[in-house]
Parts: sequence; C-alpha cells; structure tokens
Amino acid sequence: MSGIEVIGLISAVIGIIEGVSKLYNAIENTSHLPKAFREVARRLQLVRVTLQATEGRLQKHNVDGNSYTAIMPTVESCKDKAERLRNILQDMVAQPDASRVEHYRVVVRRLGKESKVEELMKGMLEDVQLLATNQAVKAVGEENIDELMRAIQALSQVPPTATDGSTFTYHGTGDQINNTGSGTQNINKGKGQQHIAHSISASD
Repeated sequence: MSGIEVIGLISAVIGIIEGVSKLYNAIENTSHLPKAFREVARRLQLVRVTLQATEGRLQKHNVDGNSYTAIMPTVESCKDKAERLRNILQDMVAQPDASRVEHYRVVVRRLGKESKVEELMKGMLEDVQLLATNQAVKAVGEENIDELMRAIQALSQVPPTATDGSTFTYHGTGDQINNTGSGTQNINKGKGQQHIAHSISASD
C-alpha cells in the first residue's frame, strides 16, 4: 500500500466533509429538525481538522508500507460513512421543508438504524480517533484525543433522530388510522353497528 493512495483517500474524505457542511447549511432551518443534526454539524470541523493533521503528518514523515496498509481500512471506513451522510443530506435538501424530517425517518427505517446521522458521525469520530492514535501517525496530542472522546460520548447521549420500527408523525386534525400488518383493517366512523365477515347471506 503506497502513501500516495492513503493520503489521496484522506484528502477525498476531507472534501466530502466540506460538502456535508454546505449541505447542512441548506437544511439547518428545517422545521422540526432534530437536535442531533446540529450536534453532528458541530463535529464536522473536528473530523476535518483531525484528518488534515493526519494528512500533514503522513506527508512530512516517512511511514513504512505496513503502516499505510494498517490504516487504510480505517480511512476507507470513514470515507464510506462520510459518503452515506452526504447522500442522506442531499436527499433531504431535495425535499420540501415541511416533509424533510419525515422523509429522512422513512429512509432510516429502510436502510437501518446505522444510517441515522448521529450514528454515522459517531462512527466517523471513532475512525479518526483510531487514525490519530495510531503509533505510526500520532497526528494530534492528548488534548485533541480527549476532545474526540468527548464528542463521541456526547453523540451517544443525544435523542435519536429516528426510532426503530414503525412510527407515525401526524400534524393534521382528525383521525390518524394506520395498519402496519398484512391483514385487513376495517374502519367504522359512523353511529351504526359494523359487522365483519368473509361472507354474509341474507334470507327473507
């Protein structure tokens, strides 16, 4: 594994992070935007700065090929999460303000809880922490490592942006009727009796 490949990949992740920051700016005033989005946005700078320090360290110091091979999976993991975060925010930007949050939650239920923005950011912070503490890199000092750890802990404590399973958000008036199963749902909103049967026969 060459240093050029690893450094180039780190540079690519930095570029993605900068794009994510711009996308967040486009949705930060979205109605009912969960607090975790703001917490994620606050940590973008920390991830970017740590990656830049890692990139600078690798460019200035001789690092053996085995060390590059060892850190490459962590950089790739960070890039994957950054791309997923970017894609989610891009999708939200394309939605009308009023439906962005609910659309996001539908996407998370489809892709899985690991696609929540707070989980992606926490994973990115863990990745850059691994890079920063790697013996061959040692990109940042103890103070920065502590900041990364505090950021990871803080994201672990924010209210989730989406709940697992089937949930429904309703801001209108009147009844909300949801059937999440596979069976038939019969609704009677009148005053008379409702008789449910597969077949009904009548005789004089």
